[in-house]
Amino acid sequence: MDRRGYLLAACMAALFVGVSTAAVLRGGAPLALAVRLFALNGFVALAIAACMSPFLREIRQVFGRPFIIVHHLFAAFGLTAILLHPVAAAVRAGSLSVFIPVFSSLQAFLALGGRVAFYLILIAVAAAVLRNRYPAVWRPFHMLMYAALALAIVHATLIGSDLVNPAVRGILYAIFVVVVAALLLKRRQRYLKGAGK
Repeated sequence: MDRRGYLLAACMAALFVGVSTAAVLRGGAPLALAVRLFALNGFVALAIAACMSPFLREIRQVFGRPFIIVHHLFAAFGLTAILLHPVAAAVRAGSLSVFIPVFSSLQAFLALGGRVAFYLILIAVAAAVLRNRYPAVWRPFHMLMYAALALAIVHATLIGSDLVNPAVRGILYAIFVVVVAALLLKRRQRYLKGAGK
């Protein structure tokens, strides 16, 4: 890993440290804090993994490791945290209702959109695992990750208590903007690649 890799790794680590420190300083009961920490760190990790997709060559050059290894490292950490988020919330609430999507109104759907995002993430991950078996159809399902991240940021904005902190809100919004930019860049790359054939 070269100097750029260490610098980029430090910047990524700062994102996790930043949101985690703000959550801890906000306080709360241990289980409630765990729910928030899993959500914040899971979102950051999955968003970073999504941001990498247009930069296969650059990731290898900077980190000295194949793109897929670096990408999967963040994806695995993010998936673990996102899985633990509703589990901890269910334990705290004493109910499995946190896993059930709500469609009673648009406001309720968006506020509790993390429930739908949870299942979209599982589908996206399953598509990645099965990519070799279904090479022609896995990609659209894997791209559900972007929809999941969009629902997650709306969910966090509407009912996430940590987003009252301007620093946390700024970090999550900024990284989501980068995710959208990375998606557009990836689509452009695929379009240019197709046009060049």
